Amino acid sequence: MSGEGAAPEDDEQAVRDSVAASVEAVAASVEAVFQLGCAKRKKAEESLEERKREWSKKLEEVEKVRAEADAAAVKVKEVAEAEAAEIRRVAATERAALDAEKAAVEKTYAFQTSIIKLDVGGHKFNTSLPTLTSVPDTYLAALFYGRHPLAPNQEGAFFIDHTGRTSATSSTTCATRVGTSINCSPRHRQIHHVPQI
Repeated sequence: MSGEGAAPEDDEQAVRDSVAASVEAVAASVEAVFQLGCAKRKKAEESLEERKREWSKKLEEVEKVRAEADAAAVKVKEVAEAEAAEIRRVAATERAALDAEKAAVEKTYAFQTSIIKLDVGGHKFNTSLPTLTSVPDTYLAALFYGRHPLAPNQEGAFFIDHTGRTSATSSTTCATRVGTSINCSPRHRQIHHVPQI
């Protein structure tokens, strides 16, 4: 407090000094708060940047794993498609072979079960393939075994250039070897349906 003898200017100066000191104190407090806020903000920004870097790194790792997985999936798909194509190719080849074998068997069966007409030296005979091939190592067996292509004549008979015999009393030939003949008994001819040649 001012004394009675103090001048009014001194009181004003004291008030000014007091206000100035208060303003400086407030300014210092504000500066301190501002500096603290800036430090916290800087720290928060640094922390945010660090998190961004971490997330960016994790995202790169995820993208890398995804790219590797996509590449592996493409490779597996290519391998699977190649294997499937090979399986289809093998199956088609085996199917074609099976179809060809089936056709050959059906053709052979049809030929075996059908009646075969022979023209032996102008004499006509009807027989079957099992009969013609029943005696191995004979001319007829070799001729009709299927190794050589045969074509019937216009009458549908297979011509054999051999002297035909129709006499019941003459010896009958079961199958002709090259240069020799095998005589069959009437009973053997009846059992095996051998035509009289």
